[in-house]
Amino acid sequence: MSNETAPQQPVSTDENPEWYSYCCSELSKTITVGFVNPTPGTPVQQAKVQEVVKEWEKHANLKFRFIPNGNDAEIRISFQLLNGSWSYIGNIALQIAKPNPTMNYGWVHPTPGITEEERGVILHEFGHAIGYLHEHQSPRRGEKLTLNEPVVIEYYKRTQNPPWEEAKTRANVINVYSRGEVSNFSATDFTSIMMYYMPANFNLQGITIRPNRSLSALDKAYAFLNYPFLRGAASVDPNVTLVNALNAAGVTGTARTNIAAEYTEGDWRGLRAEFTRWTLNQRAALASAPAEAEAEAAAEA
Repeated sequence: MSNETAPQQPVSTDENPEWYSYCCSELSKTITVGFVNPTPGTPVQQAKVQEVVKEWEKHANLKFRFIPNGNDAEIRISFQLLNGSWSYIGNIALQIAKPNPTMNYGWVHPTPGITEEERGVILHEFGHAIGYLHEHQSPRRGEKLTLNEPVVIEYYKRTQNPPWEEAKTRANVINVYSRGEVSNFSATDFTSIMMYYMPANFNLQGITIRPNRSLSALDKAYAFLNYPFLRGAASVDPNVTLVNALNAAGVTGTARTNIAAEYTEGDWRGLRAEFTRWTLNQRAALASAPAEAEAEAAAEA
């Protein structure tokens, strides 16, 4: 679980489908990454980050280039042990004065070998860096989960060092994003790398959400559909394709045809806009479904 303490302002609205931090060019976007003082980490810690982020590069047409002078990088990483693990979201990082860090890993350790916990936290924070928000704060969380707020607040007060105040727990765990703050989002994905671990007593449904250490199918699909491989560019993984991304996201009908057309034309802006339009239509259909069902029931009566 990430103890995320940095400001994480959303960077989008429904009217702006380009909510991800770094918009890819026709081929790819190279994002510079570096390690900064006072705790730039050991070579072992740095190598762990460099290895794990390759997973995001398989699914998003982005490249992370690690540069020697971390002070000049767009993403600047520190390893402050008592400062938790966190990242600024998307292009907010570009507003942070250099050489201040834009990402921190409080529990990526200098011991050899990458643990599953380390893999999960690195993927999670780089998810934030390319625009992903917390899954457990999705506007659609209420469809599946109702949090037991007193239990959640007490847990973070008891387990975090220093203890979290109620306001911090609400900001990082309990509060959901408004629908005007985010553009592309699905039904809450319990397997997303952006979903926090939750024991069963955290919610009234009694659902246990185990720690996620790898990208979910939807994490991968949304990465491709917002940072597509176009015009000869291809993932190192042959299974990463437009068809598989659309299948995983559940895109069908006219929207699927339109997205495929934009992809063929090499227009990533058009593709992203069509995908956002589809998510908006899906949400509108879900919102209208209860009213339609009620009207049908009344008519039958």
